[in-house]
Amino acid sequence: MGRIVANKSRMVAMRDTPIPITLEIRYASKTITGLLRHPRAFARVFGGAHSIDDFVQETYAKNPIALKRTHGFEIYLNPNDMGISPSIAVLGWYELRTTELFVEILRRGSTVVDVGANVGFFTFLAAKIVGPKGRVVSFEPEPTSFSLLARSLSRNNFSNVMLIPKSLSDIEGERTLYLSATDHKGMHSIVYDSGGPNISVPSVKLDTEAARLGLDHIDLLKIDAEGAEPEILAGAVELLSERRVSNLIFEWEHAENWLENERLVRRLFSTYDAFLVPRSLPFLPIKKVKDNLALADMFQNRFGTNLYLRLRNQKRMVRNGME
Repeated sequence: MGRIVANKSRMVAMRDTPIPITLEIRYASKTITGLLRHPRAFARVFGGAHSIDDFVQETYAKNPIALKRTHGFEIYLNPNDMGISPSIAVLGWYELRTTELFVEILRRGSTVVDVGANVGFFTFLAAKIVGPKGRVVSFEPEPTSFSLLARSLSRNNFSNVMLIPKSLSDIEGERTLYLSATDHKGMHSIVYDSGGPNISVPSVKLDTEAARLGLDHIDLLKIDAEGAEPEILAGAVELLSERRVSNLIFEWEHAENWLENERLVRRLFSTYDAFLVPRSLPFLPIKKVKDNLALADMFQNRFGTNLYLRLRNQKRMVRNGME
């Protein structure tokens, strides 16, 4: 069983996407199959991202299941959540393109760090892919989400997962975690106060935790921290400057935070290829960021976007016959 740490085909050349054709077909099929189970589904697809989200939330609200089996693992969901849990329950995945990237990037023996794990979809997806010789370290400071993580870990009996109830940032000590004031339980933040209650949580730097845990190299670092992403990356400056993180996926919103940290972003862009990854609409392509694109121009996608960074000049892995 994993540990819970207490508080002490070939690549597609078109559109510069790193997603293989086989995954495009596989997940398109999964999406269509999932939506066909529900009436009015395709009308919502053509209505755009918000219509899909509304449809998934309405469907989940009628039957808020507490446990879902998907991708070969079981995961406990939050019946009071209208953010992440509905997508996992209804469709079997969260953020289709990010799910595809996990499947494509990771291999047996990979090391993954999941920051802002919520109920753990990406934590357990990674654990399933990397196998017993791999390693997944998952950070989640919010108590309800962490308890669901712990239950799912126990149920799946993964031996390669470590759960840590801490927030990450660029400081060591205590931070205020502002809890979501809505039924979207993925909106907890150490940066933005939405008017809900707040709690004090321990805060650490990723550089410090990596040294403590003996993480010499991270194959994939995923961050979903509601505006704290620049702070978290600033707390990982040693890992990043030493090229010890091969791939990063993080939420690319809250433009004001990134524009205030443009030097950090440009430093990342000097060593990583960058791709914009749509979050909500399942069939939009992943697009490579042009080298000379102004930072402010990267926030024009109203559907919600993640940023995928791939370390330049890293040895290309061969997987399923794809280079």
